[in-house]
Amino acid sequence: MAEEKKLGIKSKGLAKPEEHPKGIAEEEGLSLKREKAKKLAQEKARARTLAKQQQIAERIAAASEELASAIEESSAAAEELNRSMEQIAAGAEEASGASEQIRASVVQIEKGSARIAQNAQQNLEKVKSIKNLIEDTSSQIELLIEGVHNASEAALETSKLMEELEKQSEEIGNIVQAVVRIADQTNLLALNAAIEAARAGEHGRGFAVVADEVRNLAETSEKSARDIRELVAEIQNSVRTVVDEINQISNNAKNEAEKGKTIREELRNIVQKMDEFFKATEEIVNVANRSSDEAKNFLKSAEQIATAAEELASSAEEARKGTEMQAKAFSEMSIASQELAQVAEELKTSTDTKKSAEEVAAMAEELSANIEETSTAAQELAQAIDQIKTASELQAKEAQNADEIAERLVASAKQIEGRANQLVKDCEEVSKLLAENKINVDNMIENIKQSAEDNLRALENIKILEKHTRKIEKIVEVIMNVTILTNMLAVSGSIEAARAGEYGKGFSVVASDIRNLATESAENADKIKDLVRNLQDLINVCMQEIELAAKTAKGEAEKSKVASQSFIKIEEDMKDILKALKESLDLSQESLKAIEESKKAIDQIASAAEEAAKAVAEAAAAAEEQARGVQELSQAIEEIASLADELQSM
Repeated sequence: MAEEKKLGIKSKGLAKPEEHPKGIAEEEGLSLKREKAKKLAQEKARARTLAKQQQIAERIAAASEELASAIEESSAAAEELNRSMEQIAAGAEEASGASEQIRASVVQIEKGSARIAQNAQQNLEKVKSIKNLIEDTSSQIELLIEGVHNASEAALETSKLMEELEKQSEEIGNIVQAVVRIADQTNLLALNAAIEAARAGEHGRGFAVVADEVRNLAETSEKSARDIRELVAEIQNSVRTVVDEINQISNNAKNEAEKGKTIREELRNIVQKMDEFFKATEEIVNVANRSSDEAKNFLKSAEQIATAAEELASSAEEARKGTEMQAKAFSEMSIASQELAQVAEELKTSTDTKKSAEEVAAMAEELSANIEETSTAAQELAQAIDQIKTASELQAKEAQNADEIAERLVASAKQIEGRANQLVKDCEEVSKLLAENKINVDNMIENIKQSAEDNLRALENIKILEKHTRKIEKIVEVIMNVTILTNMLAVSGSIEAARAGEYGKGFSVVASDIRNLATESAENADKIKDLVRNLQDLINVCMQEIELAAKTAKGEAEKSKVASQSFIKIEEDMKDILKALKESLDLSQESLKAIEESKKAIDQIASAAEEAAKAVAEAAAAAEEQARGVQELSQAIEEIASLADELQSM
């Protein structure tokens, strides 16, 4: 149809040749119109291109402005990150310093705990030694008490023997009275004999001699009897003195035995206290060893904190350097973005759009590379922040662990302090008791020595008794001889009486009486002799008993010196124990101070960890914001680059 119409037009034109000029004009007009339309179309196309270029330029300018704004925001986020890193680094440095303080305190605590344990262990050995010494001393005191008690009983027995000796001496005295009476009677008979001899005259001359001899012998007998009586009186006085001495010795022995029992009970109480002392000291050893182990754990926590602090500081420093580089990069990017914005603004009115677009594209490409580097740095920063977070959490965990250990160390130090305080008091109390008992034991030893001396003095007095009995024995021999002579004279008197016959009758009676008195005197002398022998036997027994008592007392006193020396050793050991306890008390108090300082450092670390956690959270938020910003920057620069490419292709 179109072809037909076309052909029809042509044919129609050929059918009217006369209208040719007019047709040419029309064609020329049409051509002009076409040319004009073409130009108009070109102008419209150019206008549309320019409008589109203007639109793209405006979009590039707007994107550049947005890019600059985003860069400013990212730069601000980088500054915020930098401040957070500086805060974290400062906190890490503070924690590192605090951990060093903890280390120093822990070294002091560990040394103190070790020394306390060492002191307590030495005290345990000394307490064992003291307990054994006290038990040995108590056994010695027990034997001493038994010995003193036996001495008291022996003294009582000796006293009874002495009382028996006094009774027998009284019997001698009674017999002596009879001897004196006989001597007096003999003397009277001798006087009668002299009278009878005078009556007999020459026949009584021999009898007078006999009477005179009898009178002399009677006087001798009487004198001897009186000597015996004086000796008996001395014996009785000496016996009473010795009995009093022995009774005093016995009473003293009883008193010392009672004192010994008191000392024994005191020593038993001290042994019981030493048992309690031993248990308390064992507790100190265990607590001190536990504290030493806790101190080692404390040191591990401090080292972990220090390691975490170093990691924090290192990571924070790296992150801070990264943020500084970011800040610098963002600063450069900001300048570049401002330049880009300026070029984009100029692009709106640029006559050489293509060249300007190329310039925009080049700048966008450069910014894109910078943003890519910043994005990589942001990722590295995010990793560093994760490391910081891990180190911060570890630091907080170890700070919590260290705080728990510190609390246990405080409890242990207070336990040691309390025990040491109580043991110091107990030690002073026991030392006081030991000092008092040493004085008592020394006094008892001195009293036992005195008892030995008293026994020896009594022994000397008894030896005097023995001498008196020997004198009596000799005097009795004299009396016996006098009796024999008197008896012989009585016989001679009887012979003389027989010679005198009737004149000697009276003399014979007197001679018979004298002989009878002589016989009675001889019997009394025998009795005295027997009694003297009994006295001597008793005296010998008493001497042996008292000598044994003196020897025993002396031996007990010598043995007791060991107990006294034991007290000296115990006192020295107690002084060492007290010194060690006071040192341990000082060390426990120093440990408490060190732990308190450590707790302050731990609180400081915990506070720094808390601040670090906040800073890490803020840094993480800032890093996330920055990452989004960088992503937006990347998208913005990509859009600008795309628009620049589009602009170049027009």
